[in-house]
Amino acid sequence: MKSATYFIFIALSAVILASCKSKTAGPATPAARPKVSVKTTTVQTGNIEDQVQLNGKTVFLKKNAVAAPTTGFLKKVLVQYGDVVHRNDLLFEIQTKENKALENSGLDSELAPLQNGNIRVFSPSDGVVGEMNINSPGMFVTEGGALCTIVEYRQMMVQVNVPFGDRSWIKPGKTCRVLLSDSSSIDGSIVKIMPVINQTSQTQDVFVRVRGNRAVPENLNVLVTFVRENHPKALLIPRAALLTNETQEQFWVMKILNDSIAVKVPISKGIENGNIIEILSPKITVNDMIISEGAYGLPDSAIVKVVK
Repeated sequence: MKSATYFIFIALSAVILASCKSKTAGPATPAARPKVSVKTTTVQTGNIEDQVQLNGKTVFLKKNAVAAPTTGFLKKVLVQYGDVVHRNDLLFEIQTKENKALENSGLDSELAPLQNGNIRVFSPSDGVVGEMNINSPGMFVTEGGALCTIVEYRQMMVQVNVPFGDRSWIKPGKTCRVLLSDSSSIDGSIVKIMPVINQTSQTQDVFVRVRGNRAVPENLNVLVTFVRENHPKALLIPRAALLTNETQEQFWVMKILNDSIAVKVPISKGIENGNIIEILSPKITVNDMIISEGAYGLPDSAIVKVVK
């Protein structure tokens, strides 16, 4: 009996002691949240351009048709397709049909001065023979008939199809850059805007004259870069530092304060050029530190750890 009473006393004492400890002990201290590691960059100032690229092709607008000045027989063909010629180079010799008849009659040279019956045809300009309508001697040609075409390849232009909606900034004299398929480029400027709209594509033909004397083939597909707008001394950040919502209607960056606090700063976008974006916000200044990596899903005023 005594042993049972002793056991009950010990058990009650243990319960009382445990209860006292639970009352005196304060609430458990929560574990500190681990800091999010982020990488940062600084806001820079510089020049940024709003560029647009349009498709174009090379064309030769100056093509001089060489015609037969008289009816007769082609006596000499001194050029071939693709030959480079200069102004006043001899291209053809034509024998008049009257002279040909005298030659065939067998009369002596005093009655048939053959040399006076040969008509010489010269090149009207520098260029390349782009089309040959007559290729071999002996063929009969009529007065005004096409013999060949001289293409002034040094007068190459680029034909660009510009959407009608861009007419506000497409003006004669506007400069551009023509990118060729070999990754080289040529400077140019607008010289002519055609007053006709393509009914299907609703684009307008614009002709760009390139600078220099580089020989470029016709019908080469190119990219033409125009600058619509230029902002000097703009605030610039990398695209990776820009954050947005699901509908891409709101934009912000995470600015670092006191080397450890990430603060959400709403901004407006300016010009975008590749991976560089202009930002517009009174709360952002040059050399401010913003998060470039690790900001996705980060709450406002979060504690972060900046790593290199």
